[in-house]
Amino acid sequence: MVIVSYTVLYRIHCIGCRCSQPFFKKQMNETSTNFDSSIVENPVQFIAELEENIGDFFLKLVSDAIGMSVNDIFISPADSRCDVSVRRLGIVEPVCQLTTEEGARLVSFIKAKAEMDIAQRFQPQDGRVSVTLEEGGHYDLRVATLPSLFGECLTLRVLDPKKTKFGIEEIGFHPTNMRRVISLLDKPGGLILVAGPTGTGKTTTLYSVIRQLNDGKRKIHTLEDPIEYVLDGVVQSQINPRRGVDYADLLRGVLRQSPDIIMVGEIRDSITAEILVRAANTGQLVLATSHSASTAEAIEALLTFGVKAQFLASALLGVISQRLVRPLCPECKIPLDDECTKTQVYMPHGCPSCRQTGYCGRVAVGEVMLVSPTIRKLIHNAAPVSTIRQVAIDEGMIDLRTDAQDKVDKGLTSADEILRTVPADNLGIEPAV
Repeated sequence: MVIVSYTVLYRIHCIGCRCSQPFFKKQMNETSTNFDSSIVENPVQFIAELEENIGDFFLKLVSDAIGMSVNDIFISPADSRCDVSVRRLGIVEPVCQLTTEEGARLVSFIKAKAEMDIAQRFQPQDGRVSVTLEEGGHYDLRVATLPSLFGECLTLRVLDPKKTKFGIEEIGFHPTNMRRVISLLDKPGGLILVAGPTGTGKTTTLYSVIRQLNDGKRKIHTLEDPIEYVLDGVVQSQINPRRGVDYADLLRGVLRQSPDIIMVGEIRDSITAEILVRAANTGQLVLATSHSASTAEAIEALLTFGVKAQFLASALLGVISQRLVRPLCPECKIPLDDECTKTQVYMPHGCPSCRQTGYCGRVAVGEVMLVSPTIRKLIHNAAPVSTIRQVAIDEGMIDLRTDAQDKVDKGLTSADEILRTVPADNLGIEPAV
């Protein structure tokens, strides 16, 4: 599968190439890594700590996860066992297996700390836990439970306060895209969308943008579900569906607070979309996310919500679309010999520094569309997505495909990683058969 992935990506360079690739198979077999996916060196001892003190076990699990830059911790009951796993750099890795009883005790312990209803096991619940580690550092964990076939699943989202200190320049945008983002933020009013599927770093990008705009001279309001990080100097509000307070309700209230900048975590309904566009048209700078695959599709999504094309055309400043890829480990990446490519590219190998994965950290692959007079007219006329996208590229937009290829050519990531995270249609290639 990996062999095919490398071959397919480089058809971007040489579409129609029919050269054979015997070296790929030989080299990949010789350098393949036996991934050590556990974050625990001694699972038996780790589980034994659960029997002795469930609180110590929980802190050990969280401490190790934070040390490994883990995003999520999963506790998932299965038939006659309970699986504990983590998501690290976008990849799920197993930690250990508990008995059904141990898993249930751990879930109840976490729910109690999050002040959730322990007795309620048949409805989803949300909560929050604060943890202070012995080695230093205070972290918040977002807790979510879900009833399943074999019991109650629990997910812990690790909210790393360091992410609020991310500058826009640290996200990893292409230099051209970076200049375009900065130009968008210089606008006094209008709508800016950040698009991408779940887990592609949209929230981190929005927090970085807010940090850039937070100069103390403008009043900034955010509407979130939930509030993940506390931002100094920013008025943050959280929706509360249980009390009948949704995005639309909060947004109406925020507009009466005379804000200069508004950030909305997600556009979920037509009412919110309409109010956002109206606010952007009356002078506020509005930031919002969209679960769309590309910049042009984010425009289509708002029109699908019933926003009038002429209002969206006058309000929209630009759209940022992104994915997250893992950069190659600089300590162990190895060159890949390929006659089809004009530049030296690399592949992952694995070493202690990257825990034998061949990758470390995550960086954005993206595209930034600026709404020019031509694109504004296309939006007003509800032109097809493909037409808007092509005009944006003709006007100089670095699309996902170009940014992805640039990062591979510079040795920042691998072809296989690009194909894992960026859909083939965004790369302009046919998927491998």
